[in-house]
Amino acid sequence: MDQLTQNWLHTLCNLTIGVTRGVVFLKTEEKNGYGVSAFWPNKLNEYEALSEAAKSAISGGRSVLLSNLTTKKDTGEPHDIIAAPLYIDKQPFGAVALQMYNRIPAKQQTAMQQIANAAYWYESILKQRTSTEKKQLVTIVELVASCLEHQRFDEAATDVATDLTARVLADRVSIGFLDKSSIAVEAVSHSAGFDRRSNLIRDIGEAMHEAIDQNHSICYPKLTDEVLPTHCHATLIDDHHIGNVLTVPFAANGKMLGAILFERPVERAFDDASIEHCQQIVSMIGPVLDVRRRDEQGLLQRLRQSGKQALDKSRSNIALKAGFACLIAVLGMLLFISTDYRVTGDARLEAQTQRVIVAPQNGYIAKASIRPGDIVQSGDLLGTLDVKDLNLEYRKWASQLDQLETEYRDALARHDRSSVSITQARIAQAEAQLNLVGEQLMRTQLAAPFDGLVVSGDLTQALGSPVERGQVLFTVAPLDVYRVILNIDERDVGEIKPGQRGNLVLSGMPRKPLELTVE
Repeated sequence: MDQLTQNWLHTLCNLTIGVTRGVVFLKTEEKNGYGVSAFWPNKLNEYEALSEAAKSAISGGRSVLLSNLTTKKDTGEPHDIIAAPLYIDKQPFGAVALQMYNRIPAKQQTAMQQIANAAYWYESILKQRTSTEKKQLVTIVELVASCLEHQRFDEAATDVATDLTARVLADRVSIGFLDKSSIAVEAVSHSAGFDRRSNLIRDIGEAMHEAIDQNHSICYPKLTDEVLPTHCHATLIDDHHIGNVLTVPFAANGKMLGAILFERPVERAFDDASIEHCQQIVSMIGPVLDVRRRDEQGLLQRLRQSGKQALDKSRSNIALKAGFACLIAVLGMLLFISTDYRVTGDARLEAQTQRVIVAPQNGYIAKASIRPGDIVQSGDLLGTLDVKDLNLEYRKWASQLDQLETEYRDALARHDRSSVSITQARIAQAEAQLNLVGEQLMRTQLAAPFDGLVVSGDLTQALGSPVERGQVLFTVAPLDVYRVILNIDERDVGEIKPGQRGNLVLSGMPRKPLELTVE
């Protein structure tokens, strides 16, 4: 049994909701013969119906749908069978057939589209099969699994983009989809939320549109002398100081769906091998993401798309148009049914209390070994101020104190009471000045007041620079208590009340939402 085909069928059956069994038939050495190459979930003893559907798909050269079927050994519950031909270099070499629970026509069409997309990237896998096919397949399977394990599309797309940065050694990965005549950037790696109106996101979308318009991957700076318009890519790199950009569009059934844009630093340019690797991944994961995206679209939007497709196929069928009009009216009434209302907004995480370390006196930065993000213990040295001037001042008063003590002893020996009193006062003054300088020397050691995280204060690039008394040098926050600051649109502020519960998605942990309570 072909392990590659078995793994592909396993992924397809898990991706398609409601599948109960599946079989792949591939051409054998016998003339016009086809045999079972893979099955799911286990070895099947009865697959005559699947075999007949597969033969019909191969002979007809298109997908086949058999609906409301039953079997003697089953409980009698109706089921569907969908079969799709498999091609390589436009030549049929087999078919895949899936048995699934009976579903409404719209869901049947979605399932047929998923199977057709899967057949497309199965052909791509076979074409690109090399010594590294196992590693490539594991990458695709893991990305598909990452896409499927999330309930929401935005979380799935962000997770896939973040995962891709590590797999292709990119600084940032962005995923966009074609929406009518424009590109909607739906996900950016390591960013659970981003401003879609920012200049960066706008320029990324225009670069994606440039690649989609040409139906060709664009690498900038260019590797070859191939003549392709790259104005938008050049603007993206120049305006946002990016080293290298690669945009790969993806499609299904000849229809462009979107693009994925990869960014790398100057020292790590894209070569032919890395471009091919990115193209393989995008051609397979892109259609899967598009299916997830369309499944999460609103009911009215999906109805509009389905209606448009149906009317385009049969514009002269008045009964069909009337049926869709009635269906739209019924769904419009359903809009009045109550459901959960969610308010979303950007958030930032900060410590509930913070402690600042300020300059105790005027001076210069001598040493700084701590940066923002470092965890420190109570008493750890954060930095020091220059002590040269204070040491000279300390020696000056120490020397003067020794001199005054000598004068004091001489006055005692002469029994000169007035000189003794004056010298005692001067000694007290010198001792006070000496203690003051000593305290100033001790305060040049800037220590952490408690266990915590350094929030701000990077002085490693400011060694030798002057500071003034009271100037904030470091900010330290404790590690045990945090609070979340929510930025809610003024139109939704009235919906927020103390005691309400919600979810927080951190950009560093998009897979693990955290519960929060409004105070």
